[in-house]
Formats: sequence, C-alpha cells, structure tokens
Amino acid sequence: MTSLADRAPSAEGNAFLAALHAEHRVHLLRFTRGLLPTDPHRAEDVVQECLFRAWRNSETLIEKRIPPRPWLFRVARNLVVDWARRDKARPVVFGDDDFDLLPGDTDFADEVLERCVVEEGLAQLTPIQREALDEVYRLDRTRQRAAASIGVPVGTVKSRVHHATIAMTEVLAGSGVTAAGW
Repeated sequence: MTSLADRAPSAEGNAFLAALHAEHRVHLLRFTRGLLPTDPHRAEDVVQECLFRAWRNSETLIEKRIPPRPWLFRVARNLVVDWARRDKARPVVFGDDDFDLLPGDTDFADEVLERCVVEEGLAQLTPIQREALDEVYRLDRTRQRAAASIGVPVGTVKSRVHHATIAMTEVLAGSGVTAAGW
C-alpha cells in the first residue's frame, strides 16, 4: 500500500497549490459559507478538503488544463451535499434519559419472545388455517369478507378459524402461553 507521501505531487504541484490558495481560497470560503451559513467551521473544513484534493490531483488539473475555480466550486458543493447526506443517514442515538419516557412496565424482550412463540404456532397450522386467521385477525375482516376474499362459503371460514384457534391454543399452551397472552 502506498502512503500519501509516495503519491505526493511534484514541486510543480506544490507551487500549483500555493497559487490556488492565494487566488481562490477567499472566494471558495465565501461560497462554502453561503452553502453552510450556520456552520462556519465546516465551511473551513470544506475549503481545506477542496484544496487538498486539488493538490492531490494537481498533475491531472495541470495536464488537462482544467480551470481550477469551477473545479474547486464543484468539489465544494459535492462535499457539502455528501456531508449532509451522511449526517442524515446516521442512526439516531438515544441517551439514558430518553428511555425514561417509555412506559415503565414495557418489556420489549417479552414482546419479542411472545411474537416468536406465536410465529412458531402459526407455522404448525395448515396453510388454509393460517389463511383464515390472517384474513380474520390480521386483516381484521368480518367472516363474510374473509369468505369472499378466500372464495369459500362463510361457514367454511368460521370452521377454519375455529379449528385454527383450537390448534393455536394447544401449541401455545405447550410453550407456556395462555390463550389470554395471545
């Protein structure tokens, strides 16, 4: 792996950077402060990063005769956009005080465990029983609407829900969950 010193531009690149700094730094700083009016320190960071990138790419900029000011302003704008996206993508961090706002009797571990047990119980039902429970309980449909959705008579839906409920009660009882718990 090559270090930054190994990739450092030539003396011509250093002179190029000095010229860029002298000629464009003030204008670039004014531009970035306009993009970041509430954060002058970040504006300074953007200017430093732009000049660093110009120094690192000085050979290409010189060889291709790329006008430096538009290049610097484009790099500055892209950096501001990238940093804003990065800041928005960061996960929200909760402090200890934030958990005081939750109800005291809430135990998320128990809820997760109960869901796992219910999922295991549902997996042991037949597909038609799961479909009937899904229509009636998860989708909160009447027996008549569930029957129309599935395409069977209402009595069949009632029978499937009844047998599925008995089967779930037995499966969950084996796991120590009462019917009231689910």
